[in-house]
Amino acid sequence: MNKQLPLISKKFFLWYCIPRLQETIMGDLEEQFEEDLQKKGPAMAKARFTWNVIRFFRPGIIKPLGGITKLNYYGMIKNDFKAAFRVIKRERLYSGINILGLTSGFVIALLILFYVRFEQSYEDYNPNSDKIVRITMDYLDGETLIDQDCETYHNLGPMIKDEFPEVEDYTRAFGFDVLMEIDERFFRESKVYAVDASFLSIFGYPLLYGEPKTALKEPNQVVLTESTALKYFGTTNAIGKTITMDENTLTKVVGVIADNPTNTHLKFNLVFSYSTMKKMLSEREDIWNSNDTFTYLKLSNSDNYPRFKENLATLSDQLRAEDHIPDERIISQKIEDIHLYSHKSYEAEQNGSSTLVIFLFGVALLVILIAIVNYINLSTVKSMDRAKEVGIRKVVGSSVAQLRMRFFLESIIINLIAGLASIMLILVVFDSFKTLANLPESTQIINDWSTWKLLGLLFILSTVLSGIFPSLILSSLSPTSVLKGKFSHSSSGIILRKGLVIVQFSIATFLLIQTFTASKQLSFMMNKDLGFDANQVVVMNGPSMEENRQDYISFKNSLLERSAFQKIGLSSTVPGMATGNMGSTTNLNLDEDERDLKNNFYIYHVDSSFFETMGMEIIEGENFSNSVNFQYPILINEEALREWGISDPKDVIHKKMTYWGRENTIIGVVRDFHQIDAKSGHLAMAFNYSLSSADYISVKLGPGNVFEQIEDLEEIYKSHFGHDPFDPFFLDQNFDAQYRADQQFQQVFGILSVFAILITCLGLFGLASFTVAKRAKEIGIRKVLGANVSQLITLLSKDFVALVLTSSIIALPITYFLVKNWLEQYTFRIDLSFWLFAGPTLFILVIAFFTVFSKTFHVSNANPVNSLKDE
Repeated sequence: MNKQLPLISKKFFLWYCIPRLQETIMGDLEEQFEEDLQKKGPAMAKARFTWNVIRFFRPGIIKPLGGITKLNYYGMIKNDFKAAFRVIKRERLYSGINILGLTSGFVIALLILFYVRFEQSYEDYNPNSDKIVRITMDYLDGETLIDQDCETYHNLGPMIKDEFPEVEDYTRAFGFDVLMEIDERFFRESKVYAVDASFLSIFGYPLLYGEPKTALKEPNQVVLTESTALKYFGTTNAIGKTITMDENTLTKVVGVIADNPTNTHLKFNLVFSYSTMKKMLSEREDIWNSNDTFTYLKLSNSDNYPRFKENLATLSDQLRAEDHIPDERIISQKIEDIHLYSHKSYEAEQNGSSTLVIFLFGVALLVILIAIVNYINLSTVKSMDRAKEVGIRKVVGSSVAQLRMRFFLESIIINLIAGLASIMLILVVFDSFKTLANLPESTQIINDWSTWKLLGLLFILSTVLSGIFPSLILSSLSPTSVLKGKFSHSSSGIILRKGLVIVQFSIATFLLIQTFTASKQLSFMMNKDLGFDANQVVVMNGPSMEENRQDYISFKNSLLERSAFQKIGLSSTVPGMATGNMGSTTNLNLDEDERDLKNNFYIYHVDSSFFETMGMEIIEGENFSNSVNFQYPILINEEALREWGISDPKDVIHKKMTYWGRENTIIGVVRDFHQIDAKSGHLAMAFNYSLSSADYISVKLGPGNVFEQIEDLEEIYKSHFGHDPFDPFFLDQNFDAQYRADQQFQQVFGILSVFAILITCLGLFGLASFTVAKRAKEIGIRKVLGANVSQLITLLSKDFVALVLTSSIIALPITYFLVKNWLEQYTFRIDLSFWLFAGPTLFILVIAFFTVFSKTFHVSNANPVNSLKDE
């Protein structure tokens, strides 16, 4: 027997199958299992085996019932199923509300949990992920942390590998942009790294083509991903092809790997051998003045990590004592923690948020809880009818176990219908959900067994929780009590129903207030004064070849000759670009100031037209165009003044500051602007004048047809920089892309709020319907005695409105605390106003009132004769 056979499925088959047929059928099932195991893998083989076992459960194969006792037992179950379906069919309104609520809860919870699981799965593709750590740097002022950098010095990897016995291997990854020539065509690539030969094995990338033993060990070697090879060479097997980079460096393709998995933090299109980069940039291994490289270490055993951290701290202290890193500290982080927990400078990509993941996970549980509460609530109000049924059944001989089984069957059937409906709905909306959650296009749910297991778990959880009240409570009631109707009017039943309604509306209130807050915060950030004017600014890559850089002035003049182009600026980066596109330096201060300041400055290289093109304001001093009297002029921003403790910008004009071995003269102060999104504070910056170090050309378009201006811009660009690909983008769109995560958060919470309110109001409608139906005769009598419609609506609605108000009173302080803490992640944030909480609360109150009103108005206007004629 194959040990991989699902034992539960096999035991189930042997339990129901006629003994004389067991050997024959089981032989066929095992043979099919072996075939599926080889072709489709263990998971699919087990699933198909279980399905085949279920398919054989039919007359002719099932064992005889074996006696009148079992016959009665099976017959009773069959009768219970029929009775359950009759109840569901008879109570269409309540059954429909429950099914719709549970379906919505299943879909929302499952999609959110799928997203949460994806976010937590980063690096899971790599079998070595639990052994890999990344080395990062802390910048210190004494022992006070002032900044964190995920890039390190080039020589740290080899040094740690040699000194630490628990480190098995290391690799570095130096990121850069490259202009490539392939078959006389030019391409620009940004997702490029120079890596050590061990990179592929540490990150779990086996070669599809090429020799693993020699790949990336020599200079001028490159490994491509499948899609990159197909893009540039028309085939995935590109071994032996050549790429010319940076005008004269000829590299050879020595390997092709599969495309990066979607759940990795370090994505790339091609990797060069590390020695290629060293050769190009004349890098040395023993430098301590440039930390611009990712460093990863593979430990021999994941259990060695605590000892490794201790050794790393000792090494860090030693290097600080030797003055190699006087104001820095070397630390490590597990590679599995990078995506959700690392938000340092120079990250390879924008990482996710553990706070958001935990938040959404909690919300998913709240939404499914609301749906289950609906079921329980409607079960309690229907208990007045069902309690009499219980009493009668007990009188005629039904046991407690039989009654519990009957009520559980109803719960199972309703949850099963909701589960099947949710599967169909998930398949329909999943593509839209991928776009909303910014999941990779390749992400699929149909083949994700974990998702369907999760749905099964939710189904079981919902069935148990939603069926536990009627099956355990109602089945335990005494026939005398229920037949007298005492339970239906008990204070415990009323308190339970009111408590569940309060829980539902408290959750809905929190979700809606959080949605309003997220929307206002997003609007605040996107409309905030950024310190520059991004409107109608088009940005393109600057010339990459030296002779083209020298032609920049000619290119600029050609543009200015056309009236459509108003201003043109050159810079090493532009607002909206990550800090990874900027240089930085530490411990920068005025030469005359003897304080040993610990800070981190970011460096801009610009021409004299950059500030005007961007609409940036020089609040003191002058621009580069007027600074001919200074050999090395420089501008700084207001945040730099704050770093130095200087309040008046005039106090720094014409002062000297030295960095990178050069004495500079401060000629102006630039008003602060947001380099990155408004969630973060301003960066301290220094602006150098340079035409050769600039990578981006920014052009301010004039009024008129934008597309025609872009076409003219492309024509002039190609006439001057023919080898450089023309790939422009609008500055405002690029900057706003930073808020994509916030937009998704706001949209997701908006959808969750809508569904939460919908599910809650469905339950409220069901409660109102039942209450009105039970009080129909009372309403008829009151109308006969002279009560008008408004009085009746007030009478029927006041209890429900009071419940919603109570839920608001409970929810508001909790919501205030959660929302306030959520806003703490933003440096620039909105103020929490009264209407931010009152508006959503009033909205929910109105929705709840109209939910009840829709039912009570009809009954209040009905002819009292209809409700009293049978008395």
